[in-house]
Amino acid sequence: MKLEDLKILLALEGKWTVSLNGLEFLALSSSDISIEDSILRFGKYSRKIVDLDWLRSNIVRIRTRAASRPQIDTVTFYPGDRLPSGADIRKRRRGFQVEISRALTAHFGVRKIERQTLYSDRRHGIGGAYPRFLVGKHAVIAVDPEESSAVINGIMRAALLWGPLVGRPVAAVVPKGRDQTLSARLRAMPQARVSIEWLQWDGKSIRPFQDSGAEPETHVQEFGVPDVSSEVERICAIAPGTLQAVPHIPGKAVSIRLRGLEVARVSQQGVSYPLGEPIERVVNEVSEMRRHGSRHPLAYTHEERWLESNLIGGIGRILPSIDVRHIYPQVPSFIGEERNIIDLLSVTTEGRLVVIEIKASPDPELPFQALDYWIAVERHRKAGDFLRKGYFRGCTLKDEPALLVLVAPLLAYHKTAGRLIATLPAAVPLMEIGINQGWKREIKVLRRKGVVS
Repeated sequence: MKLEDLKILLALEGKWTVSLNGLEFLALSSSDISIEDSILRFGKYSRKIVDLDWLRSNIVRIRTRAASRPQIDTVTFYPGDRLPSGADIRKRRRGFQVEISRALTAHFGVRKIERQTLYSDRRHGIGGAYPRFLVGKHAVIAVDPEESSAVINGIMRAALLWGPLVGRPVAAVVPKGRDQTLSARLRAMPQARVSIEWLQWDGKSIRPFQDSGAEPETHVQEFGVPDVSSEVERICAIAPGTLQAVPHIPGKAVSIRLRGLEVARVSQQGVSYPLGEPIERVVNEVSEMRRHGSRHPLAYTHEERWLESNLIGGIGRILPSIDVRHIYPQVPSFIGEERNIIDLLSVTTEGRLVVIEIKASPDPELPFQALDYWIAVERHRKAGDFLRKGYFRGCTLKDEPALLVLVAPLLAYHKTAGRLIATLPAAVPLMEIGINQGWKREIKVLRRKGVVS
């Protein structure tokens, strides 16, 4: 049974980083990995599986043996395509701290930095990716241009949380050329624009921040409903009430999901089964493993997808004003950015767009990532992209700002969420919904804050 679980896990992720004895790291796609009987093939390697352990719900360590050697090889699978070591990250960040400190003394005209730090301040929600300095009369926070987009964009959150702690005017240094998301936020957030002095680092010197007018690249794909209703109905009838049909917009298909996991994809070209066949057996096995109260790893992986599935299934009860005929996942899509928040786009029965952001676990970036999505939706709404690309057929959309709804377990709202939400622009109509911890069985709304109409 462990091997069957592993096959399912490997099929869920498109890319994996594979560690061989902690000495060699391979970036592989799921198509480069296979298991036949007890033989594991990954890239150019082939090993016989001796045993395996789940380190986390989506990380597995496998003890293997090569056919020609008696010693054990440890193969560890990590989801995603990049796994820099913690030591390398710390070394790079220390180097940037030294480099930027020299530029800060030149910019502010002082001889030396009064104080600097690079530790992670979890108590106040400020990560260890942001070196902080006391320079003359200023407190300065910066971010390395080599960080991921999510980390670079997170400097806004870190700066706003750090400001009240230092008792000095705060300046934030962002890398030139990687500021599209921050620029879009600042255009929408006058309070954040004036409460922090925004600076730009070009690799040599620091200058006042200049808004290039660029926006994060987003795309609204053409939407069309494929003529596959009979096949979708046939598959969903295998487990009525458990299997859910959701538009797969990029693939011009219908995705059939079991508590958020795709078990079939139906298009006019045919049906594919990502977790294998026969579909009846897969549905029965996954239903047993991925259920409320289960301790199986599949019960803890991709929880946002599960929450999304439950929310879609009960959205008429949770948000009565929603037109349940029009629910679109991940529209518009962000190009070149990795988002760890599930986005849904819908509309009220009165024709007003609704942006729904879903998070199953605490995430300090939820308020601002939600704002990023809202800004993108507003840009495409004003351009008429949604109606032109085939969304909301039969609806007349109101020329009013989209409503923004945050949905998360009440106890999963990050402790900094209230302070960050308070900085969002008044032009964003916002509702916060806090749900129960037992949402895997049934969603119950424990708190509503704000109004959606």
